[in-house]
Amino acid sequence: MAHQTAQPHSSVIETFDAAQNGATQTERRLMAHMRAIWDELPLMNAAELAHDVGVNPSSVTRLAQRLGYRGYPDMQRVIRTELRGRHVPTALPADSQAAVHWQRELDLLGQMQRFPEKPLDDLVTHLAGARQVFVAGTRGSAAAAAYCAYLWSTVRPGVTLLQEHAVGAPEQWMGAGAGDLLVAFTVKRYAQATSQLIGQLLQEQVPVALITDSAQAPGARQASHVIVLPTRGAEADQLTSGRFASATLPSSLGMLLASKLVDRLGTARLEAIERQFEEQDVFSY
Repeated sequence: MAHQTAQPHSSVIETFDAAQNGATQTERRLMAHMRAIWDELPLMNAAELAHDVGVNPSSVTRLAQRLGYRGYPDMQRVIRTELRGRHVPTALPADSQAAVHWQRELDLLGQMQRFPEKPLDDLVTHLAGARQVFVAGTRGSAAAAAYCAYLWSTVRPGVTLLQEHAVGAPEQWMGAGAGDLLVAFTVKRYAQATSQLIGQLLQEQVPVALITDSAQAPGARQASHVIVLPTRGAEADQLTSGRFASATLPSSLGMLLASKLVDRLGTARLEAIERQFEEQDVFSY
């Protein structure tokens, strides 16, 4: 039975719908299967598609041509384009709360592109050479401190995340001295627990690296390294109105420092940890 060739439509699915009435049973089976595996079609050739349906590859070619395409690769190209377009997110209205939030985060990251690299390299030199690295951050800075401590511990040994109120738990830092390093995260409003810990470890002759939002933050004058990020801490009235200090820059900085540590110390520890993960089946994929 002869079939009329369908004219191209605005989408491949529309060509399927328009062709249903005059389609053979084989063509209907092919179109139904293609609908079911739509996202896989860009990676599937005509022979694979035909095998799945139990038809000859030439049936796939004839169907594509009847639908108005030069052949299956041409139809596949259109499907690929449609899928890409479907996965492009719609832009948020510029005045929406989400758009304002993300723009604020992007602006902060943009400011860091002008941040000099030498202070970071100096800190990495200290991070790489210290006997022990203690990491501290409480309240709003706790998450960034924990993330950085984890990253750095995968590159070098002897990294300890100090818990809140570590001043009253000397077993966490007992024996620390001049060969060690305390990396403290703190933003306004500055937690007294962090300030007290900085003071205590300075008494133990431990050098301090302060990652903060102001050169006037507690401990900044005594610190060996001060990294002032454009992230601004929040006043009490801002917190109660839903304006919180961003953790994006401290966390991203920690990731950059970890990458620089890898350049200095190599990947041996990372690779050993990864082997342990594989042996213990830690992750599922």
